[in-house]
Amino acid sequence: MPTFHDPLADAAEASEALRGLAHASRVFDDPADTYRVFGDLVAGVRSLRQVLDQLAATHLNARDRAFDDDGNPVAGAASALAAADELHQAGTLLDQAYDRLDAAFSHSGRIAWHPEPVVDQAAARERLAARLGGDPASTTVQAGSLALTVWPDAPVGEHQRYAYRIADTATGEAVEGRDLFTGAGTPVDPHHAIRELATFLGAAGEARQYALDHPGSSPEHEGLFPAWVAEAARTNTDALAELSEHTGSEPEQAVGRRWLNVAFLQGEEAGAVLDLIDRDGAEAAIAHLSGYDYGEETTQAALENGYVYDDQPPASGTDRTVTAAGYALTYNHALGHVGLYREFDTPPDPALHEVERPPSAVVNEQPHRDPAPARDASAARRAALGPDRDWYAGPASASTGSPRGLSL
Repeated sequence: MPTFHDPLADAAEASEALRGLAHASRVFDDPADTYRVFGDLVAGVRSLRQVLDQLAATHLNARDRAFDDDGNPVAGAASALAAADELHQAGTLLDQAYDRLDAAFSHSGRIAWHPEPVVDQAAARERLAARLGGDPASTTVQAGSLALTVWPDAPVGEHQRYAYRIADTATGEAVEGRDLFTGAGTPVDPHHAIRELATFLGAAGEARQYALDHPGSSPEHEGLFPAWVAEAARTNTDALAELSEHTGSEPEQAVGRRWLNVAFLQGEEAGAVLDLIDRDGAEAAIAHLSGYDYGEETTQAALENGYVYDDQPPASGTDRTVTAAGYALTYNHALGHVGLYREFDTPPDPALHEVERPPSAVVNEQPHRDPAPARDASAARRAALGPDRDWYAGPASASTGSPRGLSL
């Protein structure tokens, strides 16, 4: 309860009350209730304007008692005057906010809110089933109340893609898109496309939750899908998370082997390799990243630093893994990283090493760990390329201007 005499206690209570209102106003069961909240907010802003004026007046009236940390009264008085001026400026801006809020209050008062329409759930499901049943090439998976459908679509140049449909079985709403890109070459398995679509939906749901928790914010993945899709994704978070990790039909994994880390790239270096994958395919990226492999030297560094893995290379639920010539490439466009691993008992392929080694190669670099120390022999090989050699220059690099869409 307000004290009306203790500014410290009342300020703390006002802050806590606004924090509670921010959480409580995430959802309104009846939109007509917003009108009453408007009225209280208008009164609150008016009181806040008065508080700013009183804070400014206190700084002005007591400036003869203001000193800096060194005891300088001139500097203290200057700071008091500056604080008062800023408070007056804030009050002027708050006047503008008050006018806008009051106008919104007036507009809201002219609305006659009707009850929410009742949805015939059975009819909605029947309409949805009819829409999903006509495409024999499509793959459909259920995630809570959401039905996700993908099918191969016409490529855009060298870029393969999937089309998709997202449908809410509870409301009958549906949306389609054609921008689920799957890199260059042959389209990926449809279950990979489903998994990636679920990952993007999960990100949209998280962005929606963040926007509700932090009014006025602009989360990174906000606007990726229509508002109703983001809200449905938010309410089906667990089902989408499970689907993004497993779709019921996964590609063959390299089980029963031991793998050692050759390189792990993030940021701009990973972006260049991801562009190379999009343009020339994963095998081209494996050929280039094999330049990080110094054979026995890389093996020993992996053993010393613990970068050896049983059964299969480490990968998150949204990583793609491609194996070729004794190597496994893991990459993730959304998270922006690329990793290369070699079978423990398989020596580097000399044919792959016809490609020049990257001058920036670092053996066994992992995120959140210190990189393994480079050996003298590997340093000598890198130095032989010269300090000005750019591994990504020339034919090996890809244009960064082509859009990926919902890129896998």
